[in-house]
Amino acid sequence: MKVIIDTDVGIDDILSITYLLARKDVEIVAITLVAGNAPLDVVSSNIEKVLTVIGEKTIPIYAGGAIPIDEYFGPDGKAEIELQDQEVFVSKEMQSAEALIHYTKKYPNQLHGVFIGPLTNLAVAFLVDNEFPSRLASINIMGGDRGELTLKNASDCAEFNVWCDPPAYVILKECILKMNVPTTIVDWKLCWTTRLPFSLEQNVKKKRSESIKTNKYLEIFDKFLDRNNKYIKRGYYEEGILTSDLYVAVGLTNRSIFKTIKKGNITNVVLSGERVGHVDFDEDPNGKLDIVYEVDTEEMVKIIVNTISGEC
Repeated sequence: MKVIIDTDVGIDDILSITYLLARKDVEIVAITLVAGNAPLDVVSSNIEKVLTVIGEKTIPIYAGGAIPIDEYFGPDGKAEIELQDQEVFVSKEMQSAEALIHYTKKYPNQLHGVFIGPLTNLAVAFLVDNEFPSRLASINIMGGDRGELTLKNASDCAEFNVWCDPPAYVILKECILKMNVPTTIVDWKLCWTTRLPFSLEQNVKKKRSESIKTNKYLEIFDKFLDRNNKYIKRGYYEEGILTSDLYVAVGLTNRSIFKTIKKGNITNVVLSGERVGHVDFDEDPNGKLDIVYEVDTEEMVKIIVNTISGEC
């Protein structure tokens, strides 16, 4: 499976990228960056350092849209966790939107897009090349919120990725979804109501302690699941671990973890006012969108741990 990842490289993005890098059946052909959890220069440095730690020096990285930022994961977007100096660097050959267009032309209908930040680059790529989305094998998004009240996010009405760039979701609604590219969305309501069990943290630590050889995938997961970190512990609740983007990554490789998917549409995107960034969805058997309603979290944890420990 060929994948291109569009990301703002927060903690859950780092876990998702690491998981996909560990998959033997996934080829990441490129990573495109968008500002979101941190400014673009910081986002670029973060992904350079993560790939350096893992030892992955062949995947091209491209920088793109600069938009309003948030410091939920700290001023550096990665919980102020120190990583070794980077030996991998962002390419200057193209910007993110250009790269999305380029790789869909290089691999037409083979490339699965994973969009786990604001949709700025997806929207800009469409505006530059209206046929671009039709060359994707699938579009997989974390964003939006079906709930009327959005808890612990950008505002009481909006999930962060939409709040950063609401017009991008209008382009998704009005243009891209009408092209009938298979599109799956994991929204904030699903993430908020479906926490990952603490066995993820426990099993990662156990596997790492048992590992004879250095395992960089386990190392990254261990670092970025450390509940002693003041930023990471925000994702620990009595009901489990809140980490949104991983649902998209694991669902791409193992769709069976999605126990309930309903067809639907985006019916409205609020562009201004107190509810700016709010997205309305409806259920429609003939809808253009696959909306995830339920996830098998126990199975998901097994898949993650087996993957990053090299057991599958």
